[in-house]
Amino acid sequence: MLRLASFWRTRAVPRAVIGLLTVPIMIAAAVIVLRVDRGSAARSSALDSEIKSADGKLRLTASQWSAVTVQPIEQQAFRSEFRTEGKVAIDQNLSTRIFAPYAGRVTKLTVAPGDEVQKGQLLFVIAAADSVDAQKDFVVALASRNKAVSQVNLAQIVERRMSNLAKDKAASQREWQEAQANLTAAENDSRSAEIALQAARNRLRLVGKTDAEIEAFEKTGALTPDAPVYAPLSGTVLQRKVGPGQYVSVGGSDSDPVFLIGDTSKVWIAAYVRETDVAKVRIGERLTFKVLTQPDRVFETRIDYVAPGIDPDSRRLLVRASIDNADGLLKPEMFASVTIVTSDGRPTPAVPLDAVIYEGSDARVWVVGDDQSVELRQIKLGLSSDRMIQVLDGLYPGEKIVTRGSLFIDRMTTAKQT
Repeated sequence: MLRLASFWRTRAVPRAVIGLLTVPIMIAAAVIVLRVDRGSAARSSALDSEIKSADGKLRLTASQWSAVTVQPIEQQAFRSEFRTEGKVAIDQNLSTRIFAPYAGRVTKLTVAPGDEVQKGQLLFVIAAADSVDAQKDFVVALASRNKAVSQVNLAQIVERRMSNLAKDKAASQREWQEAQANLTAAENDSRSAEIALQAARNRLRLVGKTDAEIEAFEKTGALTPDAPVYAPLSGTVLQRKVGPGQYVSVGGSDSDPVFLIGDTSKVWIAAYVRETDVAKVRIGERLTFKVLTQPDRVFETRIDYVAPGIDPDSRRLLVRASIDNADGLLKPEMFASVTIVTSDGRPTPAVPLDAVIYEGSDARVWVVGDDQSVELRQIKLGLSSDRMIQVLDGLYPGEKIVTRGSLFIDRMTTAKQT
């Protein structure tokens, strides 16, 4: 029994100690809660002094005004625009694809990509069998013409002789008439031979022979297989897909010409518009673009072509504009960042983006009254540009808003409400 009593006494001592320690802890907690309640009451009283109960508008203290910035409402025109991708392209009205007029082997090349050429300048020479055939036809036509001319001369001599004899009664009238008929036939044959010669001469021109070369060939009669090809217009050699000794076929596909020559003093800017923006595009609308080589320069032109349909592969609509390129800064196939301006817009109220307070889908700003009061007003936003955003409803020119410190005021009112 004595041992049991001793055990319970040893257990009772810690419980007493715990009870003694709990009392001061509870006292300290009560003091802290009291201080917190007094602080909250003090802050609530301070906020109550800033809210005018009559109109519910916020009144800021002098120290609080120093933490915010107030600006008047600005008027700004927001243009309606959208961006897309594009590229610099060759003006196909000022360029041409050159194909081999005859099959043969290239024996001479006189220009390289990037060279400036003039209209009529020699580009390359082909050794073509068709050139030899054309020269042979010309030789035959020339011989026929010369023979016909000789026949005409002979018929004229005979006709004059028979005319004189008929006058002197030394020849019959029938013989004179026969001589006249022979002269007429010879003249007709001469005209036909001249036409055939002209056709052969034109064929030589088609194989690239110049008039000077044709005249020289007419005198010498020396055959050559060379068929020269000349530049049909002045410009820059943009593409060359042939080398010395290479065999070329007649014509070719449109995407694989022997030469591509174009005048790059004027180029196209081709833009590819998404289906969602197709309804906004019109001929004559303003188009601006930038290229990577000139990041600080904005090129401007106007749309002069809109494709009749959507490309089935890319699902984009091609629009195009022409622009002068006299300085040569725009190179074909350059990537371009394109902006199409669909409307320049009219001046409307605008506020800085930092002044707007968003609450879900609603947008609000703090409006400063003439009596230096501040009230929260809901607004309807529109387009944005740089650091400004359009206000469609809720603000009027001449009003003032808080542009810096709006979140400070918003949190202060939130703290008051909680």
